[in-house]
Amino acid sequence: NPHSSAHLLPPSPYPSPPSRPTTRTGRMASKPIKIRQGKPPIAQRRREAEQILATAVKNGKTDLLEKDSATNWRSSPPMPPSTIKMVLWDMDRTLLNTHTRGLWTEDISKLAKEVTRAFKILVPHLLHKNFAVGVVTFSDKLVLSSNSRAGDLGMAGEDLVNDLLEETFTELYLRVKKLKSNKDLAMKNAKHIRKQIFVAAAFPELRNQHDSDFKDKEMPNSKRWHIDQVIQQYKEKTGSVLKYDEIMLFDDTIENVEAALSAGVHAFAVSPQSAFTSSCWELALETLQSPNDIISKLRKRAP
Repeated sequence: NPHSSAHLLPPSPYPSPPSRPTTRTGRMASKPIKIRQGKPPIAQRRREAEQILATAVKNGKTDLLEKDSATNWRSSPPMPPSTIKMVLWDMDRTLLNTHTRGLWTEDISKLAKEVTRAFKILVPHLLHKNFAVGVVTFSDKLVLSSNSRAGDLGMAGEDLVNDLLEETFTELYLRVKKLKSNKDLAMKNAKHIRKQIFVAAAFPELRNQHDSDFKDKEMPNSKRWHIDQVIQQYKEKTGSVLKYDEIMLFDDTIENVEAALSAGVHAFAVSPQSAFTSSCWELALETLQSPNDIISKLRKRAP
């Protein structure tokens, strides 16, 4: 009927099943049941690929992670699949090429120069594409209150991370042609970036000794507590609850990677020698998008 509304609907993506033959008595003919051994679901293959990659790094095979060509990304670095909502980085030897030992006593501009190119290029693009970004670190402001001399000398914890991020992105925006002569605008852009980044900073050993919040239940010696903190921060900001399998984590400590994997997070090891590189990012994306290829590649490299 051309006057009905049915013709306005798109065709169904599910065509009607063909009719089954009937017997002489009118009953539906029986159909033999075939049991097919399908391939493992992609989630299972991703987990397998992540475990194999973590094991390879644990065994010292880090050359796949150390090449950096982040400048080749230019204005369009590759983005995660839509199943990912948040990307997290450790600080020392991950987003930084150095290790602060949790406390920075020099000018923050000096530390900002140690932030990896891949991190600096990637973060603004992730935020622009509405991915959440966070930093999870063992640097802890509690070290300042537990050590009066340290309090006079430097920064730690959330304050250190936030100052580092603001300085890093101010310097980045000052390289933009339109902003070179306008430091105030560059700083405004950098603050906008910094305010969007979630931060969880605490050192388990220190917290378990000096923080009464952990008297009954100790903070685990991993990034599990930190990840739960940024999930809570995300919920308070957006009203949405993140699942572990919607998060990516990059960390140079293999034990943190293994603990995150066991929780269901997509965790990836970073070589402490090169910190976070474009290769780390691209290999992680390949693991999520084409796990079979990664499994095959890594098994071929195995001795």
